[in-house]
Amino acid sequence: MSVIACFLFQACDKKGPGDNYDFSNSLPPYVALSSTAAKTIKQGTSGTFNFTLKTSLQQVVTVTYNITGAVTLTNQTATIARDALTGTATVAIPANTIVAPNTSAVATLTVVKATKADGTALTLGSTNNAASQKVTINIIP
Repeated sequence: MSVIACFLFQACDKKGPGDNYDFSNSLPPYVALSSTAAKTIKQGTSGTFNFTLKTSLQQVVTVTYNITGAVTLTNQTATIARDALTGTATVAIPANTIVAPNTSAVATLTVVKATKADGTALTLGSTNNAASQKVTINIIP
């Protein structure tokens, strides 16, 4: 009977191919714009911008962003719900944003920060380069 117990004990010490994976440099959860491609929005209407979270979390995430340029809106927020991977911000572009003789205007949405409900800051973008988390907004009549 003791021979069987030793055999089972030795079998538990054997390492399998999955024991060699190194997770010490894994990417932490981060928030990013789902697209950084320029977006065209007609003045007097609204446009939506989507934020994605790499890994769903057990807390609400608040994304803070600024709009600068032809439209200025600072410290705007959008939320990503608990256990969700995406959140949406709706940005209203006021009528009469374009001033004559101009035929268009430009604004920029910039992600400033993202924090979990407990106050922990999240990385912005997969490379932790917050400067890359911007979208140009082309405003047309």
